[in-house]
Amino acid sequence: MFFAFFSIAMGFSLHNSIAVIEGHLGKRSDFIRTPKFNINSLKGNWKDNKYLSKNISPNVIIEGLLTLYFAFGMYSAFVVGDQGGDFGLFPFHLMLFVGFGYVFLKSITSKV
Repeated sequence: MFFAFFSIAMGFSLHNSIAVIEGHLGKRSDFIRTPKFNINSLKGNWKDNKYLSKNISPNVIIEGLLTLYFAFGMYSAFVVGDQGGDFGLFPFHLMLFVGFGYVFLKSITSKV
């Protein structure tokens, strides 16, 4: 469970970093509430709600690029080094790949 928790937490690091930088720069933003969809039955549908944005933000694209970057890091562990590979950072690259990949996929699938 710790591996999954920490991997997902690492996947949120991009959003958290952006929020901290905006806070230090004094950027003011609107308070955006979590949308309430008024679903009263099992047949209710929230996907067609007018409050949901269908646009993909630049942050989602960066998450996808980071997923690819850490996948390349895992690949590089096998082809680098004199003794058949260098696996010192492999666990961290794996956790970052899983975390950013999960957040990226959830961001994409929530738009569909």
